Amino acid sequence: MNCNICEIKLTKNIYNSESTKSLTSLCTLYDGPTQVFFCQECGHVQSVEIANIDEYYKSDYDILVESEEEDQIYEMINGQPLYRTEHQVSTLLKKIDLPSGTKILDYGCAKSSTMRELKNRNPKVEVHLFDVSERYISFWRKFLSEDHWETYVIPSAWDGMFDVVTSFFSLEHMAHPQDALRQIFRVTKMNGIFYGVIPNVFSNTADMVVVDHVNHFTAISLTHLLHNNGFEVIELDDVSHRGALVFKARKVKNLSIVEEVTKSNKLQDLFKKVNEVAKFWQDIGAKVKDFELSIQNNDQVAIYGAGFYGAFITSCLKHPEKISFIIDQSPFLQGRKVNGITVIPPNELPQEIKVVLVGFNPAHARRLINEISEFSNRQLTFFFL
Repeated sequence: MNCNICEIKLTKNIYNSESTKSLTSLCTLYDGPTQVFFCQECGHVQSVEIANIDEYYKSDYDILVESEEEDQIYEMINGQPLYRTEHQVSTLLKKIDLPSGTKILDYGCAKSSTMRELKNRNPKVEVHLFDVSERYISFWRKFLSEDHWETYVIPSAWDGMFDVVTSFFSLEHMAHPQDALRQIFRVTKMNGIFYGVIPNVFSNTADMVVVDHVNHFTAISLTHLLHNNGFEVIELDDVSHRGALVFKARKVKNLSIVEEVTKSNKLQDLFKKVNEVAKFWQDIGAKVKDFELSIQNNDQVAIYGAGFYGAFITSCLKHPEKISFIIDQSPFLQGRKVNGITVIPPNELPQEIKVVLVGFNPAHARRLINEISEFSNRQLTFFFL
């Protein structure tokens, strides 16, 4: 396997899942192990891609398609959810000036709730969409005319057309990110902006073990990718979006002005950090199993979190049938079944349940649990990753 960024052969294997089953970003099981490599040339972290990856995204990948309004909770503020779409649009508008008539393309857009919300806030921006699947067209029709989207192939008529190209959590899925960057360069105006958000493997460690995330970008490898494809990095921000890197780059006329990514002790330091993340996931299965042994036979158990972390905990349990409920604050999930288990809000957790396994990003899990008022007067035993 060659690096998706610098194309050298990858030999430094840093993570292998113990199980022959892996989890996708949709929390579904994939029949195959997760294997992750580190590129010693450009600092990229890369997983072995899943089988038939192009067909998977064309036909099988359905994210947030239950309704037009369905969204993911970014954060709870004073008991009220702030959804990811709202936060993404607010961050975009803080980072980039979008005057009336700005032509913007959302690349790898899926349902593109971000562009729908942007149009609601700024109706005079001219939005276009592109994706490698036709599965989301019914959502696009509700806020755009048909001449404002394309699937599979970007037409030559769009060359040099856009002031801004955006990519929200799509580059990590791409088996051929260089091809995507060449297309993005082609359709961006000179001095136009490429703006994107990708998972940060160091602050959202689950990114490393999501089997359909082929690319786990570091600041060094992302800069390398952008520079090699004609984009001058203006900003890399690991603060504005929790668990993610936000980048802003400019298409430049003279590629020679793009500086070479410097290689130094930074790659050695980066390798150490990446190995720490890999070791966390290598050890966490044993940690879950050890905690499971401490649970009394008659104790009922709940998982907090219907997302990836919660699904990962479930996959590690020897007796997942002991899980009575999944707790989640998202109204879009409550009442549904995830892997056959009913999702409930915190205030509906039965009194007889005393053990809660917390499926949150470990960096924020304890704070988030402490903020749940419904748990404040209960004698609950929590397990944290």
